Amino acid sequence: MNLKKLVRAGLVTVTSLWSLTGSGVADIVAPSDPVPGHIGLTYFDLMKKVVTDLDPASPHGEAHQVVPYRHIEGKRAKTVPENAVAIKYLAPLTVRADGMARLALLADLGPSAADVAEFVLLALFDLTGEPKLLDVVEVGRDRLTGFADKPLVSLGHGSDLIRIDSDHFNSNEDFVDTELILVRNDHFQLVETIFTFDVKACAFKVTELVNVTTLPDPGNAYERIVLAVTEKVELQDDAEGCGEAKVPRPSVRTFRATYRWHPRRRAFVATSSNLHRLDEENKRLIDPEAPAHR
Repeated sequence: MNLKKLVRAGLVTVTSLWSLTGSGVADIVAPSDPVPGHIGLTYFDLMKKVVTDLDPASPHGEAHQVVPYRHIEGKRAKTVPENAVAIKYLAPLTVRADGMARLALLADLGPSAADVAEFVLLALFDLTGEPKLLDVVEVGRDRLTGFADKPLVSLGHGSDLIRIDSDHFNSNEDFVDTELILVRNDHFQLVETIFTFDVKACAFKVTELVNVTTLPDPGNAYERIVLAVTEKVELQDDAEGCGEAKVPRPSVRTFRATYRWHPRRRAFVATSSNLHRLDEENKRLIDPEAPAHR
């Protein structure tokens, strides 16, 4: 699911996402939709385990009582709802975790207090018997948060890596935070976060594309994760009419990081990375007065 594409295409507004059913545009469901393979169970029933006072008689299900949650990126990133929460959209995703099937349900519950970011929760359910809520985390750091176009990467050994994108954009700039999340022991665990930035100026444009793949790692619990960000700098066709503004050289560069599961730390750790150079490049793009790092 890519919310940014839906909004930009004019197919849907953020405030009406909750009401889509069977549109085929994205993996978005309505609260009243049935959960496939579970007779009599709806996504609203699942959300009542996350927000316990949801009222089916309320148009959007406004409520206040959210179960305890943490932000996947830590205490400093955690927000709280601005007022009563309301289901703006739901997006389900079946995830493999330690050889078992789990349902990850992404829920936008409205604005957060004193923060640009929407209040978006990711809930983990075991549906093998009576539905059971296993974990709840807040995700995202920006206005639009959703599963990426390709939200799952196989880690081998019956587990998947979840990718969530969170961004805001205007006519010339796109700010994107990407979270890579593992499900381990029926809890969400952050692997990495990365910031990318696209900009379209009069004379040039810069795009940064994130790609996540894996490599075999015999004898380890998971495969190695390879994160690559390809930055492409291109000149616009009418660049000559843009005055004396400084124009970067056209180029294509790839920044990479490799992560390996560390059994003692019970976490993925970077074994090689030059992503700090990408951070420096993006700081320079956002602030042209910053020194360049080549």
